[in-house]
Amino acid sequence: MSKWDDFSSRLDAYMKAHEQELIDNLARVVRQPSVSSTGEGVEDCCELIYQRMKGMGLEVEKYPVKPYPVLVGRWGNDPAKKTVLIYAHYDVQPQGDLSKWRTPPFDPTIVDGAMYGRGTADNKGPLTAHLNAIEFWLREYGELPVNVRTIFEGCEENNSAGLEEFLRDHRDLLKADMVYFSDGSRNHNEQPIIALGVKGMLYVELELTSMTRDVHSQYASVLPSAAWEMVELLHKLKSDGVVHVPGFYDDIVPPTEKEKAIYATLPNVDENLRKGYGTSPIYDPEKGYYIQLNNTPTFNISGMWSGHTGQGGATVLTSKAFAKIDMRLVVNQSGEKILANLKQYIHDLGYDNVEVRCTGITPPAKTPVETPWLEPVSKAVQEVLGDHMVYPNRPSTAPDYLWTNVLGLPTIQVRWCDSTSDNHAPNEHLSLCNYLGGSRLTATALKELGEAQF
Repeated sequence: MSKWDDFSSRLDAYMKAHEQELIDNLARVVRQPSVSSTGEGVEDCCELIYQRMKGMGLEVEKYPVKPYPVLVGRWGNDPAKKTVLIYAHYDVQPQGDLSKWRTPPFDPTIVDGAMYGRGTADNKGPLTAHLNAIEFWLREYGELPVNVRTIFEGCEENNSAGLEEFLRDHRDLLKADMVYFSDGSRNHNEQPIIALGVKGMLYVELELTSMTRDVHSQYASVLPSAAWEMVELLHKLKSDGVVHVPGFYDDIVPPTEKEKAIYATLPNVDENLRKGYGTSPIYDPEKGYYIQLNNTPTFNISGMWSGHTGQGGATVLTSKAFAKIDMRLVVNQSGEKILANLKQYIHDLGYDNVEVRCTGITPPAKTPVETPWLEPVSKAVQEVLGDHMVYPNRPSTAPDYLWTNVLGLPTIQVRWCDSTSDNHAPNEHLSLCNYLGGSRLTATALKELGEAQF
């Protein structure tokens, strides 16, 4: 007989009685700007969350990490209980083009059952849901089924600056058995996703110089074009879907048989992608869509420009060309190694007129699917949200390496925000049903993790 036999009925009653309070909790933190790229409101948002955590009865400390504070919360120190570290971030992306917002980005507004506002989904909704869940346990039971540690940062949207050093210096403070967090959307079939790993990122900018200045295009037959040289270089770096940088594919670890079996159970989303993007996905039929998506590195041109880009008929022979390339890397690939190989390859091709600038490296990270922590989390997701997907590795990038590589902890992420939540874009939103479901999920996950027998 479980100590928490009345859990479901008490959670149901609590969610019904406190629904408006839970919605107000989210609106309050969304209303406070916290744009990490500019600093707008970040310190004030941190203080707002700090005060709420104190009011809930958590031990909470604000650490002066630069550029923005880190909040660490604690409840419980029972050696007989498992310890769960919950991560979230309270900073947001800039508002962007205000004319494209249907409502003001920092004036949370409910339209058709969804709250619109910057940060609703990324990541103030999940952060607030985690606090809602902890508050439920403390109000209803006066305790938690696990020891809880929380860590909330204010610089995730700017590469989590300062966080790695903080973690290395505070290992004992953050000692736990596993890390749990929610940051991301459901799949295109609106199923929640349990993710055990992420791709890393190597982001570079290429600057090619062909002459000392731009000239009239009448000289195109006798002088070099930076634009054409850049196009030719990019084709040498990748063509027909194959990256030609030496060693680019060398360190990739293929999916295990268990991972392949998991991917084989996932639904076909080809039609959803066609409807959403107007084109069909491209993948090796032997690999399948999900292995191509999640276990294959990318080499993407995210921007390129040269010469005259405005209106009018200016005709110039360009002296400079630029390209931005982001590479999503899978586990065991090294961004530093690939960067060195890329620079050497460009040199070996004879492009001594190209400067390669690295603008960021985030290591890939992965928790093995064999982890015992997957079963209780999956059980909670099934109970609260229903059928879901398990991604042994997801195709986007997040600072999971901080937990798996730095702290050495198994890490499980549950992505339950709307698939159409428009993170980073105008009209970011989160449906209230998913937000309330996320609050219910964290409460249930803490119970299942606490009762797990291993």
